[in-house]
Amino acid sequence: MTELKRLVREDEPCDHDPEELRAAKPTRGRPRCLEKNVAILDAAVALFLENGFDGTSMDEVARHAGVSKQTVYSHFSSKEQLFSEAVHSKIAEYAPSITLSKLQEHTMEEELSAVCHSYAELLVSEDAIAVYRLLVSAANKGPALADLFWRSGPEEMCQNLMDFLQSWVDRGELVIENVETAALNLLALLKGDLHFKRSIGLIDSVDEKALHKHVDEVLMGWLMVYRRRKA
Repeated sequence: MTELKRLVREDEPCDHDPEELRAAKPTRGRPRCLEKNVAILDAAVALFLENGFDGTSMDEVARHAGVSKQTVYSHFSSKEQLFSEAVHSKIAEYAPSITLSKLQEHTMEEELSAVCHSYAELLVSEDAIAVYRLLVSAANKGPALADLFWRSGPEEMCQNLMDFLQSWVDRGELVIENVETAALNLLALLKGDLHFKRSIGLIDSVDEKALHKHVDEVLMGWLMVYRRRKA
């Protein structure tokens, strides 16, 4: 993925409609043509990260995807919906169900470690940092774009983590009174200083060894609170 060269600039007019952003919902149906759908999403992600939301047009998306503008609109009814689905499709790659399907052992420790490593990898990824900077840059124009982003990915990401944690509560391995709070705390800990340092440009990458060390330390503390204590 290309580096983020230009965010939504302060002097650019805000051409997105807050009402459309709030009303936009991700597409969840079967795409009419999977190959074209993927090409459109790939082009959209690259352009949103390169030019920001306001600086990206459906014409540009069509040109970069190698399809007609009519084809883009046959898959996505608006730029808001395209942005929403681009966010959703990226975060969906890190869903617990996908992560767990790659494991051979399914103990609570193995599964929790795998899910947390996957989410931590996402949180410090180049794309995630670029989107975070884009949203911060656009924040003075109102919360509509951030709200659309939240509803398109992070909200579902948190729900998936809650469902995963609840499954181990139900099996008696974890003791959690408020699963939502536990999930939000875990995600905040996984972001930690690595995400902050990346977002402000203090570091330009996180190597695998540092990421694993960070996640292991987070889980050590988190499990001290929520793991069922043996009699």
